Amino acid sequence: MRAGVRAVAGHGWRHRIAVALGMLALGVCVAGTGTPGKNLPDWPDTVLPPGAEPYAIGEQLNVNGLPMRLRGFTTASSPELTAAWFRDHLPRPLVENRAGDRLVLGRASGAYYITVQLSPRKGGTNGLVAVTDVRASLERRASGSAANEKLLSGMPSGTQVLNAMTSVDGGRNATFVVLANTYSEDVNRERVQQLLRREGYALEREARAADAGATALAALPRGAAGGRTMFFRGVGREAIAVISRMPDNRVAIVLNTITSIESFK
Repeated sequence: MRAGVRAVAGHGWRHRIAVALGMLALGVCVAGTGTPGKNLPDWPDTVLPPGAEPYAIGEQLNVNGLPMRLRGFTTASSPELTAAWFRDHLPRPLVENRAGDRLVLGRASGAYYITVQLSPRKGGTNGLVAVTDVRASLERRASGSAANEKLLSGMPSGTQVLNAMTSVDGGRNATFVVLANTYSEDVNRERVQQLLRREGYALEREARAADAGATALAALPRGAAGGRTMFFRGVGREAIAVISRMPDNRVAIVLNTITSIESFK
């Protein structure tokens, strides 16, 4: 998943995380109806269609308390033909859901739940395979709740956690949390800075939407002119906080941190 962690730190991280969270919302909600096994085997694998080109996204992910593994792939066949291949090769029963132009196929596999998301691309199909450890998600729910409570204790009253994800790869731990509240951008900026300062981060630089110029501001969604991006750094760690107003007038705080596991020792 090395490329996936780099994407979190770079320009492609929003797209990678959005894909993961979208898959979770569409497929994993069905997994709760499965019956977890008593003894967990190795993570199940999903065979891809002939000619498919796989690429790694995440080997150790935790999305809203759900342990997951993600693998992407592309194929030259159409979404219809690709879906037909999976229908023929995935064990039954098979659950199907649609979201716009995306088809999600899902099935239980012992203590795991597997989803395959298919969407059209020029000349073929983009695919995403997600495997969720259902039993472990129930066991880890308490620890995930405790982590969220610790985060919320440093934010203004009434702040909500909309999404949370963690990943571990190559000695680095990455977290991605989306928060929302009804306070101003300035109030949230101060709270985020205080929160990260207590965790050993120092504000390195800051970019404000208002400084981007009239042309750039005109292209932003309504209410986003007060947004800012804050860059933090500490010993063996870095963080990015994006604060911006949403269309419903709430303020969203997107917090992405990457920590070297060596720093925990």
